[in-house]
Amino acid sequence: MFIRKEIVKEGKYINFVRKHFLTRSGKEGTWEMVERNNVFHGGAVAIVAITRDREVILERHWRYAIESFVIQLPAGLTDQEGEGEEETARRELREETGYLAKELIPIKVTPECSVMTTAMVKHYLAPNVEYVGGEKPDDAEIIEVLKVPLKKIPDLLLNLPPDTILDLRVPGMLWILEKMKLI
Repeated sequence: MFIRKEIVKEGKYINFVRKHFLTRSGKEGTWEMVERNNVFHGGAVAIVAITRDREVILERHWRYAIESFVIQLPAGLTDQEGEGEEETARRELREETGYLAKELIPIKVTPECSVMTTAMVKHYLAPNVEYVGGEKPDDAEIIEVLKVPLKKIPDLLLNLPPDTILDLRVPGMLWILEKMKLI
């Protein structure tokens, strides 16, 4: 049972937090975590973008926290005040990959990392995306856009490029979409 939340340190974008709770035996426990202080809605969006030719748009994205490239879905924070989650999804997809989503279908909301943060990720399917160019990644982002035929996804995920790890939301969301008969 939750007792109280204590903000230990406030950062520019993230707060370090301790949550105090009662364990099953009635003792007080403490959980240390972070909370974003610069997001609206749940915290982030991710997009499963698929072209008319059944190619999945992925990113090989450098992540400073783990000092590695990550194969991931195009994604971004809901950090623009007044911007809805669908607007954020369209903007992030265009900025990071140059692809335009005319349609967005909500899939699932999942935790970013349930043991570390309260942030949630709203996933969308963007069918029939079109490349229109105009990529404008943030200055700190290093992104290689990958266009992978859907039937070749297993080979990519089992044979990652050097210095690259896999975000399991990629196969997870593709599996969900397959089971929903959306791909």
